[in-house]
Amino acid sequence: MKQKKIVEGAKRKSQASSIRKIGSMLGMGILCVFTISAIGAMRVIGDADIIPAVETESAQTSISVNEWKKASINEYDFASEAVKVTTKKKTTTTKKTTVTEKTAQEVAQLTTTQKPVTTTVTTAKKTETAKVQKVAAQTMYVKEAVNFRTGASKKCDVIKVLEAGKKVTVNGKTNDGWYRVKVDGVTGYCMTDFLTKTAPAKKTTVKASKPAVTNSATIKYTDEEFEMMCYVIQNEVGGCSDASIIAVSNVIINRVKSSRFPNSLSGVLTQANQFTAISNYYNKVNAPTQKVRECVKRALNGEDNSNGAMFYYAPKYCGTSSWFESLDFCMELEGQRFFRF
Repeated sequence: MKQKKIVEGAKRKSQASSIRKIGSMLGMGILCVFTISAIGAMRVIGDADIIPAVETESAQTSISVNEWKKASINEYDFASEAVKVTTKKKTTTTKKTTVTEKTAQEVAQLTTTQKPVTTTVTTAKKTETAKVQKVAAQTMYVKEAVNFRTGASKKCDVIKVLEAGKKVTVNGKTNDGWYRVKVDGVTGYCMTDFLTKTAPAKKTTVKASKPAVTNSATIKYTDEEFEMMCYVIQNEVGGCSDASIIAVSNVIINRVKSSRFPNSLSGVLTQANQFTAISNYYNKVNAPTQKVRECVKRALNGEDNSNGAMFYYAPKYCGTSSWFESLDFCMELEGQRFFRF
């Protein structure tokens, strides 16, 4: 029994302790609610001393306490929107003004540009009409090539160029040196200085005469071909003896006679990669002397000391040529070696 009482007493003590703890917790909760309510009430009333230091500093940064009391949040937002609307209206007004000013400037520019053009065109038409005077139609001729234009001015387009001797019909005249003419059914204008009433002289056709051909004891040649040969010989062996000049001249003559080379003197002299001295003839450089001309003439008249040679070269200047040396050797004269096939 005694043990039972002890157990029951312990249970009662435990229950009483639990009730005290619950009561203590409820009391603390009620105290917290009361404290929070009191702080909220104090804020609404405006007791500045209750507001924490951190909140006071934040409020000073964005907006003062007095301003907060004077305007609610809705009023503050409305004021911000009003500022935005006002700003937009000002911007719109500025843009409209800019567009209006730009348009006015463009209109002014167009008006300024167009007026002179219209005036100029009108004046030009009146001037052109006033200057051209009708005259009795008459036939005239172009003295020298002249531009046939669409109007009586050098600024007008050119229809075509009239060649010298062209027959035209004049039916108008200006006071500043222009004729209105009709050519091949087209009416235009030419300067008076280029037209004349005198018909051009008839051209006489002259048949080209054939070059004079000289028959020598060896080949036929013209005066031009003789001149070409003299230039080549002058620049090949002009400073050598008569014998060397005649020998080289016969090399050229022997080629004309051979079927392996061109059958004319000019053909042999102008053959590619053969007698480069022909350029002196065309450039008129280093003209042949009288001595050369006489030696060439002697060779053409039949004097021959070449032994039928058709090639020659000077080893002193060119070095020994195996190709030349493979041919039939004819002779050597003053350092020149002569060969034939």
